[in-house]
Amino acid sequence: MNDDASRPAQDAPDGRGALRPRARLLRTLGNDLISSDKVALIELVKNSYDADATTVLIRFHGPLENEKGRIEVWDDGQGMDISTLQRSWLDIATDAKRRKPKSDGGRRVLGEKGIGRLAAARLGGELLLVTRKADAREVNLLIDWSQFDREDAYLDEIEVAWEIGDPDVFSREGQAASVFSESGSQTWRRGHGTVLRIEKLTHAWVANDFIELRTALTRLIRPRPTSQSEANGAVKAGHSADDQKATQPDFQILVELEDVPESLEGFAGPIDPSGDLRTPHYQLSGSVDSNGVATLRYVQQEPLVDENLGAKTLWNNDKRAPQAGPFEFEINVWDRDKEAIQRTLTASSPDGPPPTPRDLKGFRETLDDVAGVSIYRDGFRVLPFGESGDDWLGLDLRRVQSPTLRLSNNQIVGHVFIGADANQGLKDQSNREGFLAGTAYSDLQVLVRAALNELEGRRYKVRHPDTPRPEKKGGLFERFDLGEIRAALATNYPGDSRLIGLIDDKHRDIQEGVAEVQQVLSRYSRLATLGSLVDRILHDGRTVLTRLKNIARFGKRDMEKATLSADEKIGIAQKSMEETADQAEILSSLFNQIEPFGGRKRGRPKEVSTRELIRKAISIMQVEADDRGVNLAGGDADISTRVDEAEALLVLVNLIQNALYWVSTQPRDSERRVVVDARSNADLSLTLIVSDSGPGVADDLRDRIFDPYFSTKPDGVGLGLSIAGNMVEDIYGGELALVQEGPLDGATFEATLRRRV
Repeated sequence: MNDDASRPAQDAPDGRGALRPRARLLRTLGNDLISSDKVALIELVKNSYDADATTVLIRFHGPLENEKGRIEVWDDGQGMDISTLQRSWLDIATDAKRRKPKSDGGRRVLGEKGIGRLAAARLGGELLLVTRKADAREVNLLIDWSQFDREDAYLDEIEVAWEIGDPDVFSREGQAASVFSESGSQTWRRGHGTVLRIEKLTHAWVANDFIELRTALTRLIRPRPTSQSEANGAVKAGHSADDQKATQPDFQILVELEDVPESLEGFAGPIDPSGDLRTPHYQLSGSVDSNGVATLRYVQQEPLVDENLGAKTLWNNDKRAPQAGPFEFEINVWDRDKEAIQRTLTASSPDGPPPTPRDLKGFRETLDDVAGVSIYRDGFRVLPFGESGDDWLGLDLRRVQSPTLRLSNNQIVGHVFIGADANQGLKDQSNREGFLAGTAYSDLQVLVRAALNELEGRRYKVRHPDTPRPEKKGGLFERFDLGEIRAALATNYPGDSRLIGLIDDKHRDIQEGVAEVQQVLSRYSRLATLGSLVDRILHDGRTVLTRLKNIARFGKRDMEKATLSADEKIGIAQKSMEETADQAEILSSLFNQIEPFGGRKRGRPKEVSTRELIRKAISIMQVEADDRGVNLAGGDADISTRVDEAEALLVLVNLIQNALYWVSTQPRDSERRVVVDARSNADLSLTLIVSDSGPGVADDLRDRIFDPYFSTKPDGVGLGLSIAGNMVEDIYGGELALVQEGPLDGATFEATLRRRV
């Protein structure tokens, strides 16, 4: 064998090198980081905003086909001199805006990553940039983006050329003056600005592209407050009056189209806030401070309501403050049913003809186009929040879980207004679309959903007016009893034994079916309760498993030490086994907590002690009580009774869960208690009692809280009380009641079991 061939390559000289990107990297970044032509144009408009422009004019010159046509973006901003061009515009990923977050005019700049200029590469094959600062010479920069597509070229081999000359385009009477004058802009300024001429378009532009562009541009600029009180809300939300003036300047966007088909000409014109959907059925607006306390105003059309709700605490985690906020918001909501839309269309045109099915369809389509909750940072919209299909608050899933109470994304046009300086935890993703996942973003979602919950509860009361709750006689299944019919037949036809026999047979069939349905109801109710406990069981179980792994790993490490004697190794083994046994006990306790709610069939009621039953219920919920800082305790009752333990625990666990949540919304320095007790009644029924020191239940909600899918918790499903109530009424022939007075000052629920006890 050749010795040289068998040796590693050692003759290569040591040295240093550098990464050398290919030229096509620039185009790749433009396509990957700028997701669409619409987003690319928005990035260029943002650059104009950062340059303190008052007017941006987007001009399309046909034919708008691939490799043809032209897009021009004109602005009357500060413009650039050659040093600014080299230091900022040609410096990809520059941190200039990060180091100087305010423009010369006082605006909070929107671009901090230094990649917005890649938008020009996304839109077309060639770029001519003409720019001028006031009282400076004019700069012309020409870039042929196709040079960056060369397979054999490196980025540092591609040269761009510029010329510096006397003012021409941006002279006082130059082409810019003519362009802006003809556009009809009333606010443009002479003598400075920037124009980007993008030739050889990379994509054809059709009607749908212009619809999407105008919709996006319409929603790009922060909507103006509709009242002085809303304008003042910005100051409460963390913006000074000067900031508010700076973040809501007179900033206009215009669109012009030349040499395009007649079908596209209608897309030209100024970008104004949408005039559609001016009157929402429901509206909630307000500001949220850095502690999660909101000042709210609620407006409703039918019946007319305009109410200041005062201060509401939206943040219920007293272990830490939210990392999102301060901010302000406005949530506008429409009902999409036929009657609601007809009332809206009729009110907007009272003297016109009745709305047609086409009018209703058009209204829904218009709402679809703009529905969603958008976020505006320092006056400009952050994509993709509020775009079609972007349900960043998870509203559609909430509605699936609670359809009668919750709102879906396509019913809402919402705006959340934040300031970058006051919400520094909300960081952009590298593609400029959305925020990085993290605590601040999660807290923002929690706070906005909590605000929406305030509106949803009020809307529910309007759409589900108070109606007397029907009196249930022994629960749902009591209605399947044919006893009264049999008695009437026996009285009127005493000799017809065949008819009485048929009734008895049918009665037995019905009761067998009822028993099967009750069994299924009991099993599914237990599984629903089990589902609500699974997350905590998994969390605690994983902690145990981690400890077991550590015991095994560290024990093995210690046992392998060569210097240990036999007695020392036995001591290590005994210690490891003792620690393992302790963790096994914890794991066994977790399994015992969920065992009653498994999918097994119901058994016969057996003799149990209410004290032991309550102890088990408290054991299941103790960890959650500790996490929420609530004192959970049992009462003094010790009653021997016959009951299905799993079904009784299901009722208690759902009531305790509800109580723990509401008590935890109270201040830490207040009494935070939940007491669980029982009572034996004269009629031999058994009453289970859960009382808390929480805020209690408002009088107008006392009946509604038992409705399936109704919940006043921001992310509540509204099934806890319903599951418990169905179990008590339908299987035990009793009732679940919210009583006026109880052991504690908050809410007290009593579940009375009459049958099978």
